[in-house]
Amino acid sequence: MPKEESIVDTKLKHRGVFDLELLYNKLRNWLVNEDYSDPVTGGEKKYAEKIKPNGKQIEIVWESSKEREEGFFLIKIKTSFYVIGLNETEVERDGKTIKLDKAEVDMKFSSSVTINAKEKWDEFSLFYKIYKRYMIREKIEEIKIECYKDTNDLISEVKSFLSMYNA
Repeated sequence: MPKEESIVDTKLKHRGVFDLELLYNKLRNWLVNEDYSDPVTGGEKKYAEKIKPNGKQIEIVWESSKEREEGFFLIKIKTSFYVIGLNETEVERDGKTIKLDKAEVDMKFSSSVTINAKEKWDEFSLFYKIYKRYMIREKIEEIKIECYKDTNDLISEVKSFLSMYNA
C-alpha cells in the first residue's frame, strides 16, 4: 500500500472585503494552470451553503492532484474554505462604487506526496527497497520540494489577492 507523506499543513485567515467568486476562480485557474486536476469537476469534495442571521456561511473543500513519473508519484493539494458572515457590500474605489463581499474567511491548505501511487511495485520486495533508497532518492526529494513550492505559491497567490483589497 502506497505511503502518503504530508508536506504542508497550514491555515490562513482574512476578515474584510474581497470578491469570493473571483478568489474561487483564481484558485481554480491557478491549480489547472499548474497541471493539477480541476478541483471543481471531480475534486470538489464538499460545497455547503447556509443562510444565517449574520449572513451566508459557506464551506468548500477541494482536492486536486497531479502525477509525476508516469504515476509513480502523486502530489495532492487539499484546500478548504470556511466563509462566515458573508454579506454583499458596496465599496468606493477610484471614484467608482463596486459591489464586493464582506466576510471572515478561514482557509486551510494541506499537501502530500504519495510514492508508488499506482502500486506498480511490490513495496516489500528487496529490489523496490534498493530502488527507492539508492536509485530514486534524489527524485523523491525533488518531488517533495515541488509539492512544498506549489503549495506555498498557491498560498502566496491567496495572500496577494486578499491584500489587494486592504489597499
